[in-house]
Amino acid sequence: MSLLLIDPSVMFISEVFRMESSVLRAAPGDRFLRIQEVESRVCLKKSAIYSRMSQGAFPRSVNLGRRCTVWLQSSIDKWIAEQVAIAFGLPDSVKEVEAKSRQEA
Repeated sequence: MSLLLIDPSVMFISEVFRMESSVLRAAPGDRFLRIQEVESRVCLKKSAIYSRMSQGAFPRSVNLGRRCTVWLQSSIDKWIAEQVAIAFGLPDSVKEVEAKSRQEA
């Protein structure tokens, strides 16, 4: 295991690590979230969400039509859990969250 030094100016660990999963999988009971609800849940504005998404540092959206973009609630919940775990210095918790989401899928 390698030691990772993170610049304290980095606000979210996802800015350092790219989101691992390139395939979205819906969890049982999952639902779609529109951009307004995603903004409210993660406390980021639309431009920051799309910027991080293009960098691979935020869950990908799902296009349901020309003017309808949504996110899976489970992917947003996982991202939030990762940010909390990293903020409290609990990298094992991130692994537990990932393992749990894999088991549910």
